[in-house]
Amino acid sequence: MKKPTLQEVTCPHCHGTQGEPFGAISTNCRACGKYFKLSAKNEARTTRAPKDTREVICVKCGAPNLVASAALSTQCRGCANYIELGDKVVRGVQTAKFYAHDNVLFDDGCSFKGMEATGRRMEVRGKVFSRLRATEEIVAKPGCDLSGELCAPVVRIERGAKVHVQDVTCDRLTVSGAMEISGTLRAGEIVLNDGAAFSGRLNVPESKLNVSAGATVQFESIICAELTVEGHVKLGTTLAADRIAVVGGGTLTASTVRAARIEVSPGGLLQALIEKHIPVEKPKVPEVQVEEKTEAKTKYDAG
Repeated sequence: MKKPTLQEVTCPHCHGTQGEPFGAISTNCRACGKYFKLSAKNEARTTRAPKDTREVICVKCGAPNLVASAALSTQCRGCANYIELGDKVVRGVQTAKFYAHDNVLFDDGCSFKGMEATGRRMEVRGKVFSRLRATEEIVAKPGCDLSGELCAPVVRIERGAKVHVQDVTCDRLTVSGAMEISGTLRAGEIVLNDGAAFSGRLNVPESKLNVSAGATVQFESIICAELTVEGHVKLGTTLAADRIAVVGGGTLTASTVRAARIEVSPGGLLQALIEKHIPVEKPKVPEVQVEEKTEAKTKYDAG
């Protein structure tokens, strides 16, 4: 039998020395008989390497959770909410809600009717009727049919998408497809691009609205902080803003316009009755309400 490799150890009581196998954690001194633990410098002992971890923020309550990077799920320590980890693809018919932390794809042909779903970046290609919440972005792709509520820093509606939701909360809303909002809109900036179909009453007194070149939109009325028109905008009744800018090639037609500052560049057209500016009271929660269209009764060419 092979003899174990020995190491020399020193008794802390009598300072006598003796040989002990590598890996031993304690012994008795052969000189004085007293018990002592061996030094932590024992080379045969190994320490377990720390696990690779990452921080997972619960979308539901906001509590931070430290979990292993290879984990497929976790339970929030703040609200006990079950959180799915790793990218998720939704296919077929599903009706159960889920709380994912990473990217979520609602694939072509899927039908999702879960009460709520969360993720980092959510991409909708199929049919979804749910309350969606993302920590980065929600994108409605061409051919999708999206209903419910949307909440994310960025919401993007691409050309060919059909979106008819109740509420939208975001920092930036970009619309190139068909969008209908029946409830409230909270957005810091709204961009309507070529191909956008957005009608109704827009009431966002703290937001910036930009109608890009090629876009043709019609509203009942608009209340906003700033309006920049590069495309074509038609209003049934009034427009109220702190600043209105109609750039070259843009047209703005309205019954009545009230603004603290109006700029019309060469090649731009503003057709409206301009009235005295009345500062808009800005609530904490800007809203958009989509109602039935009404026809404009008067027009005045101020350009």
